[in-house]
Amino acid sequence: MVTALARIARLAGPPDLDAATVTALLWDTATTADRIEHVRARAGPDGIDILAFLDLTDPEEAHLRLRALVQRAIATTPRLRAWRVI
Repeated sequence: MVTALARIARLAGPPDLDAATVTALLWDTATTADRIEHVRARAGPDGIDILAFLDLTDPEEAHLRLRALVQRAIATTPRLRAWRVI
């Protein structure tokens, strides 16, 4: 199991989502193919940090899979449309 980190930020205006909501939206988007075992989000001054534990051995693959999950969540979840991976 390896960890991966991503950060998202709102394109304009103040943040309209909290970390718990982002975590729930990511779980709603995730599939078994994403290999996510645990995900946690934390709001900060520059956006929301997302830490995930993935059932993988390669850190680069874990990073790519988490980023793909976050991008997919942004693309398919109306509440995340104003957010981007940074």
